[in-house]
Amino acid sequence: MGAEKRKWNTRIDDYLNRKAAERGHVIAMARMGSTALERGDLDEAEAWFRKAAAGGDRVAMGNLAHLLRERGVPEQAERWYREAATAGDSHAMAQLGNLCARRGDTDTAEDWWRRAAVEGRVEAMAELARSLHRHGEVEEAERWAGEAAEAGNLEGMITLGALLCDTGRTDEAEPWWREAAAGTDAPSLVKLGLEAERREDLTRAESCYHAAAAAGAPEAAVRLGLVLHRRGELDAAERWYLKAAKRGDAAAMTNLGVLANDRNDPGEATAWYRKAAELGSVPAYTNLGRLAADHGNFQEAEHWFRAAADTGDQAGQRDLEELYRNSGVRHRRGH
Repeated sequence: MGAEKRKWNTRIDDYLNRKAAERGHVIAMARMGSTALERGDLDEAEAWFRKAAAGGDRVAMGNLAHLLRERGVPEQAERWYREAATAGDSHAMAQLGNLCARRGDTDTAEDWWRRAAVEGRVEAMAELARSLHRHGEVEEAERWAGEAAEAGNLEGMITLGALLCDTGRTDEAEPWWREAAAGTDAPSLVKLGLEAERREDLTRAESCYHAAAAAGAPEAAVRLGLVLHRRGELDAAERWYLKAAKRGDAAAMTNLGVLANDRNDPGEATAWYRKAAELGSVPAYTNLGRLAADHGNFQEAEHWFRAAADTGDQAGQRDLEELYRNSGVRHRRGH
């Protein structure tokens, strides 16, 4: 009987709410929009949110903006986020900042994030800090990243770690990387690092990989080494490659060989490449072939280039063909 009574009461409430909405009651309209959204009727939800938004309900404005963004009309979404933000909705301020950033209007994005951050929106603090860091405004960036991190925001922790590392305070960054690692899973942190690398944001990528390494991600050490290698921090890169190599990472071994070769130490380079080759590293095959060719060991070079080419590696195939053209090694079919 209790469950039936609750259903009955719910139907009565829905009926009364609809009647109030039809009479122009703004809050009732907003509720009708939310109810329609819950049952997946997007057209009805949009219609009610529009009516409530036109009546001045800022929550309905924000809900309408979110719905329009999800339906693929960002221009309309931005209009309603702006209306809600102007009415004082901090969530809308943060979302409006995100939309402005996506279309490249960084100054306006930072302005809205800053307004939302002042209102206590943690996600806006983190976005603002990240943007300010990219533009070199380190002091303000650190303040907002610190507030977001203290509030438990993962993005804030990553950005704060990057800022501290970027300003030579790696020891201060370490606790935040561990905190970030405790708050999420290692693969997510690695994914964040890869996204940062695609954007050429190597400082952020480094921070993500530090956190992922703290979370125990085996691939994080080699990814971190690669970032440091790209930045020219070779000693630090080598330390991380060694950590990964000790766990049997073939890519790390190959990269240790590259560092050794760049130091004009072909003996050490060959030793690392051979270890990586034993684990099936195709770049190690080609690197061994090139070292052998440089020292006139063309038969050995052919062996390694063919090993790479047989995996379908185009670099190995090109090296093999070049070897046949330039060295006088006889082209042999098969293995």
